[in-house]
This record gives sequence, structure tokens and C-alpha cells, in this order.
Amino acid sequence: MKTEEFKLLFEAKSILEKNWREKYTIPSPKLYPHQWSWDSGFISIGYSHYDQDRAQKEILSMFEGQWGNGMLPHIIFRGGKGYFPSAEYWQTELSEHSPEIKTSGITQPPVHALAALHVYENSSDNEKARNFLKKVYPKILLFHRYLLTKRDPENSGMATIFHPWESGLDNSLRWDEPLSRIKVEDLPQYKRVDTEKVSSAQRPTDEDYDRYLYLIEVMKKNNYDEEKIYKVIPFKIKDITFNSILYAANKAMLKIEGILGEESEEVDSWIKRTKKNYFEYFCSDASENPLLYDYDLVGRKRIEKRTAASLTSLCTDLLSKVQAKALASWMKHSHMCKEDCVHEHPVITSISVDDLQFNPLNYWRGPVWININWMLYEGMKNYRLFEDAKNLKKSIIDLITEHGFYEYYNPLTGEGLGADNFSWTAALLIDLMSEKED
Repeated sequence: MKTEEFKLLFEAKSILEKNWREKYTIPSPKLYPHQWSWDSGFISIGYSHYDQDRAQKEILSMFEGQWGNGMLPHIIFRGGKGYFPSAEYWQTELSEHSPEIKTSGITQPPVHALAALHVYENSSDNEKARNFLKKVYPKILLFHRYLLTKRDPENSGMATIFHPWESGLDNSLRWDEPLSRIKVEDLPQYKRVDTEKVSSAQRPTDEDYDRYLYLIEVMKKNNYDEEKIYKVIPFKIKDITFNSILYAANKAMLKIEGILGEESEEVDSWIKRTKKNYFEYFCSDASENPLLYDYDLVGRKRIEKRTAASLTSLCTDLLSKVQAKALASWMKHSHMCKEDCVHEHPVITSISVDDLQFNPLNYWRGPVWININWMLYEGMKNYRLFEDAKNLKKSIIDLITEHGFYEYYNPLTGEGLGADNFSWTAALLIDLMSEKED
């Protein structure tokens, strides 16, 4: 390993060390003082290459916040004050299913089975890792069952999200039209904390925050009862990224069952259901368009916005080789890159720089995110697009080398944005740099 590579790995591990809190890792001390769900999944993948115990603790500690009905919340409130919406705002005690530990009342993309499988495959102690899988498998199974029953009364094989934050891509322009239907009424007074720590130019607008909180108020009024919420909430989306991850996670669950000698027809039935309906929900009506789109259950139509989310079906094995190549080609020729697209092999932006709504600074409305690029890299390998995958991997590493470990990046300059010393950026870099070349 070259000296520069060693220094970069050392810095990444140092960030995780600083952000470690006894049994979990905060995303960043600047803005995120608690434990986040899909962050913990990505972070555990980084740990799996050099600290098996921490990798296992990271995932298991997240499931300490699992609700009785299986829902895994997107936040466990473990840190101090200084974050909004706080535990007190969520009032999750309104639900008969909420745990004693304070959590949020919504979920996030289910990356945990994928992470758990990475932890096992990268383990130095296979027996210890197998015992870890025994502990976490029933918890993940319960979570997936929740997503494919309580969040899927249509029996489509695709979960429904009730809030933009559940997508993980919080203020994506995909949510503009569904959110525009919301008439905010009787919203309690609140004060944002995020814009005091990060420039408001990099964060969602106050109007968006009003709508985000309105959706939480709807859930609270219905005691976080999914059946009641389904009837009244104005935001109900079958999200392409969330469900591509869920499908891939169910495939990982089959592998975990094989390792444990478990036999479950339930996971297999979910996979078959998703296969049957995936393209019915997400495929564009235009035959020449390779992109897939979210489905708006309230508007009864696809949300045809060209964003990086439309590429995440590469994380599944549901595409034909022709479809996968078409998506990879679209990536390379859609100006989804940084530094004025002068790089031959760019890092992928959240939306095309040619889009009229492109904003190089604002959260999911233009910037580069490492976790999405990592998922697309893994997806390209799935479809044996090795040259494209190799080029994307190099671009990710180069971006972090040049500009540091940030939450997201300006796609025109590469400048780091949002929170610094960001854990999943460090963890996924470790994964990329630890990977054996094949």
C-alpha cells in the first residue's frame, strides 16, 4: 500500500474512532449527535474490515430501538440536546408498539441485512460472526415483515414511505409535487437547529420543513397506527431506492438463512412478489427511456424526475443486461458529474447539472453523496460492468482524497458540504480501499 493510501485509511479510521460512542457511531459531531439507522448499516461495513466487534455492536445497538411491530426507527436518541425534531417532539409513546428507549416515529432504507452479510463475509472469527447472524437475523426478519405487511397493504412486494425522510434522500426534487399538495394547518411553533450549524443554502427550505413536520403531526394524531395513517396521510410513495434496497436485502436474507441453516418460505415469497410487480410500478411508459421512477399512490402516477434514485435499480438483479448497460450509459452521458463534467469518469451527482432545478449546494438537489455512489458501484459489479465500476471507484476515492470526509460535495468544485468528519463517508471509503481486486 502506498504512503498516501495508508494516510487516507488512517484518517478514515480516526474519524470513526472520534465518532464512536461505546456501542454505536454518530454520523458527525457537528450536526448529528444521535444514532441513525441506515448510517449504522453503512458504518458497520467499514468496521467489518478491521474491527469485527464494533461492526457487530453497531448493527445490534440500532435494533435496540426496534418497535414491537417490527418498525426500525430512523433515529435512536442517545446523545445530548441540540437536534430538532427532538425525542420530545416525536411523542412516540403515543404508539403501543414504541420501545422504552426514545426514538423517532419513522423508518429509513433497510440496508441492515446487506450490512450484516458484509460483517459475516469480512469476519476474522467466523463462529463469532455466525452467532452475530443468529442474533440479528430474527430482528431483520421482523423489520422486513413490517415493511411488507403494514407498509404494503396492496401486497405488491414494495413498501410505502410516509415521509421524505424515510427515503433517506430527504429533499429530493422527486418529492416536490407530492409535498405541494399539503396544506399546512395547526402546526406548532418550532425552531430549526440545522441551519444554525450549516449554511441554510445547503439545507432544505423552511417551507419544506413545515411540510415535513405536518406529516409527523398526522402520524402523531393517529398514534403512529399504520392502518389509520394509510387512509389520511397525503404523502404515500412506493420509492424506487427504498424498494431496490429492500429487494437486495431480502436476497441477502436468503444467503444468511443458508449460513444459519434456516428454512423460511416467507422471504422467498416476498422476493417473488417484488419480482412480479417491480416494473409495473417503476418502469417508464417510454420504451426508449432506461430510467425507473417512484410511484405516487395518492396521485396515482409515476414521479418522472431524472435523479440518481432512478439508477439504484442496479442494486437488484431484476434488470436485464441490456437495461443495466443502458442505465450505465445514461449515467455517463447525462452530465451527472463534478467539476463541469471535464472528468472522463465522474462521480455521480444527485441530479443532472443540466436540470433546471439543479443546485450545487443544496442537499439532495445537486450535490454528490458517497453512499449513493457506493451503491451504484456495487450495482455495476452485479452486472459485470467492471470497467465502469472501476472508474467510479477511483473517482470516489479521488474526491475524498482531494476534499476530505464530508456529508456531501459540490458537484462543480468538489468542495465538501454539510457536516464534516462524516462517518459513512469514512466507512465506505474503508470498504472500497479494503476490497480485493478481482
